[in-house]
Amino acid sequence: MRTEIHIDIEALRLTIKVLNVFAIINLIHKFMKTTENLYQTFVGIDVSKLTLDLTILNPQVKKLNHRVFDNSDEGYQKLQNWLSVHHEIVFSRTLFCLEHTGLYTRSIDRFLRERKAYVWMESSLHIKKSLGLTRGKNDKIDSQRIAEYAYRFSDKASIRDYCTPSLQILRDLLTTRDRLNKSLKSILVSIKELKRVDIHQAINLETFQMAAIRGLKASIKEVEEAMIETVENDKQLKINCDLATSIPGVGRILTIKLMVYTQVFTRFESVRQLACYCGVAPFEHRSGTSINGKTGVSKFANMDLKSTLHLASLSAIQYNPDMKAYYQRKVNEGKSKMSVINAVRNKLLSRIIAVINRKTPYVILSQA
Repeated sequence: MRTEIHIDIEALRLTIKVLNVFAIINLIHKFMKTTENLYQTFVGIDVSKLTLDLTILNPQVKKLNHRVFDNSDEGYQKLQNWLSVHHEIVFSRTLFCLEHTGLYTRSIDRFLRERKAYVWMESSLHIKKSLGLTRGKNDKIDSQRIAEYAYRFSDKASIRDYCTPSLQILRDLLTTRDRLNKSLKSILVSIKELKRVDIHQAINLETFQMAAIRGLKASIKEVEEAMIETVENDKQLKINCDLATSIPGVGRILTIKLMVYTQVFTRFESVRQLACYCGVAPFEHRSGTSINGKTGVSKFANMDLKSTLHLASLSAIQYNPDMKAYYQRKVNEGKSKMSVINAVRNKLLSRIIAVINRKTPYVILSQA
């Protein structure tokens, strides 16, 4: 006896979609429960030069507790006593959320991590955009808003390891190099502009400032040599630097900046995320039939990294045969030069991440 089975393909597809949705919902619920069990308390910290404003948010009590401490070692000890004794807070079960304020967060970040606390260093722009319409602002209110942000978005908390000593040294050297370059540029630009209207006076002023110019250039060179020495003395940094610089057009400065800003290529999960952070990922600007803007990049980006990546793309177009051929072909097809250069930026990022993940140097397969 022969039995025939008839299958409704559309019904089967719909069933699979429903099952997938339920599976995703279950995963979300499980993850949210895990997050709730992981963090018992949420602490928002508004960091300034001299003080720390802390707000404790306990979801069970639903009450905010605020206090101000000095941004010093003595203040940190009082902070620990206040949290542990008066509020019975366990550092290993608490999520501390801070805004990036550069130098002033370094000490409190290290203090909390030494006590096995979960520290979430978040961009102030992310917190501001999540608040909606707000009125009024002071340090106490800011710490409350940071604590509420940590509670609402705890499932998206990015908990990264503390910066290694070598990476911290590179970060400080990059900052120093940037300041020296700005000082040198301000002097050279002022002299250049004065030459257009009074060349004799410009020459006199250039003579007076020549020692400063030479000194700044020498200092920049010394800082760059210290950066290279730091990379050479760290095994992991050296391996990643050698891999990235094997790509034609990618230099040491770009590689060092990428390692510093991405925590040695561990901060982002995909090339698209890194491209978005660098400000080279294209985004559409469309809505219905009334808004049909051009596809372009976002201004919410690390402009320092973007400018360095732009210089690397120009170098790649000139010295990398593959990139040069790609650039010429796209321009001949009618593409705008800037859009093609942006595509080259994305290609460089993709190749850098590829060699880092593959752990093998870049290989040029063809020569022009």
